[in-house]
Amino acid sequence: MKKFNRKFCILIIIITVSLSGCGYHFGRGTGAVPLKVTKLYVPVFTNLTNEVAIEDFFTSAMRKTIADSSDAELVSKADAEGIVDGTITSYSSVPVFFSGAGIASVYRLTITINIKLVQIITSKTLWEMKGLTESLDFYPVNDPLLTKEREHNTIDLLAVSLCQRAFDAMHSNF
Repeated sequence: MKKFNRKFCILIIIITVSLSGCGYHFGRGTGAVPLKVTKLYVPVFTNLTNEVAIEDFFTSAMRKTIADSSDAELVSKADAEGIVDGTITSYSSVPVFFSGAGIASVYRLTITINIKLVQIITSKTLWEMKGLTESLDFYPVNDPLLTKEREHNTIDLLAVSLCQRAFDAMHSNF
C-alpha cells in the first residue's frame, strides 16, 4: 500500500513539474508576447456579423483593458509599437428556454472573436488567438426596446470578458 501511494505521489509531482512553466498552452494562441511591445494601439474591431455596431462594444472593451493594465500602455497609432487587431467572426442569439405558451423566456448569446498583436516596425504577427468564444444568457421582456437593451448589456459583458481573456493570454508567460 505504501509503495502505491509513494509511486502515485511521485507521478503527480513529475506531471506538475513538467507542466508548470514549460510553455504548455491551453487554447489556440501562438505563444506569449514579449513585453518589448508595450505601447499598443487598438483600431476599431472588424465586424463580420450581421449585428450592427457590435464592434463598438469590443473596441471599447479592449481599449479599457489595455488602459487599465500595468503591463501595457494604450497610445495613438503614431506612438504605438504594436497593434491589437480584433475581428468579431460570429454572433448568435438563440432562444434556449420557452414558457408553457411557447414564448422564448431565455436567449443564449454567443460571440466568437479573433485577436492578434502585430509589431508595427516589422509587420510581423507576434501573437494570435483564433476562435475565442463565450456565451451568456439574457432574459427578454414584453417591451422590445428593453429586450434590446438587455441584449446590448449582455454583449457588453461578453466583450469585456473576451477582451480580458485575450489580453491575459497575450501577456501570460504560461
